[in-house]
Amino acid sequence: MERTLADRLRQGMLIQSRAVRALGIMAQAAVNRHDKELLSAIRREDRRHYYFLEGIYEDLTGRACPSPSVSLSLPKNYPDMLRTAICDKLAAIDFYEEWIDDVKCLRQKDLLEIVVSDQKEHARILAAIYRRL
Repeated sequence: MERTLADRLRQGMLIQSRAVRALGIMAQAAVNRHDKELLSAIRREDRRHYYFLEGIYEDLTGRACPSPSVSLSLPKNYPDMLRTAICDKLAAIDFYEEWIDDVKCLRQKDLLEIVVSDQKEHARILAAIYRRL
């Protein structure tokens, strides 16, 4: 069954909600202040992405999307958390790139392209932190 754009947006909001929650946990587990700041900055951007997706959903459907219920399972040690977060970012990039062309509104497409670009940068930052461990 093909997913509607509204379904994809809801799934994107769930992805971003999980990322925000995971990055908060990771920032607390970070080994130095610089990493804590980087992870907190990524978390803020992912929260912004959530609001982008929420706005697109509301524009598309004319109604608010219910807040997703977020369940999260993270590894216990910091390096494994980072590896998981990198994989999640790469999966998010693939997810958004699969359907970004289905969005007809140029403003909405621009917002999604910002999300994809930021996700790529986040993956690079997380990988750099991981390599320094």
